[in-house]
Amino acid sequence: MIVTIIAIVFAILTLIGIGAWIWAGTHDGPTGLMAFWTIVAVGCLIVSVAYDVHAQNNKPVAQSKVTQTSGKLKGSTYFNARAKQKNTQQKQALREKGILKELRNTYRDDIGTVTFDAAKKTYVVQVKKHDYQQALKIVRRHPKQNKKALKTIRASFTDASKAIDKALKQNGYRLVLKDGNRVVLEVHDGVIVRDGLVK
Repeated sequence: MIVTIIAIVFAILTLIGIGAWIWAGTHDGPTGLMAFWTIVAVGCLIVSVAYDVHAQNNKPVAQSKVTQTSGKLKGSTYFNARAKQKNTQQKQALREKGILKELRNTYRDDIGTVTFDAAKKTYVVQVKKHDYQQALKIVRRHPKQNKKALKTIRASFTDASKAIDKALKQNGYRLVLKDGNRVVLEVHDGVIVRDGLVK
């Protein structure tokens, strides 16, 4: 309130200063002095308005508002929403574990091990079987002679990725085939995003 009054006073002084400056300029008066006081008044006006805006934006929150917010957080709606969210997350985690178990059963004998990174939503199939490693090397060295094998591998992992999204009722999961540190194939939501099958 006080800052607003000060701002109004400086606004009036600014108008008076401008008027006096104009008068001094038309009547051979002390224009330099009037210009100086007008600039001082304008500067003070700007500072007081800026301070008022700052004070308005940084008001302490009223206690009643804090109490109301706290009451809402304690309400049953808040806890019901939290419980529902937690329940959904637990169900999804169970589905993800179920998919991991299925993938391990599918790829264990022919390809290798499967791991899951929940944070990255990524299933990684790590090639461990010697025969599959050799097959990948041959396909990589001679892609023209092994077009059918390449097509089969890509289709197999693409279909598996689509099945994962469908079973988990959610998009955003990745299926990665790795041979050592090298990414052989990466499929995201049924689409190949990285293909290292061929040199």
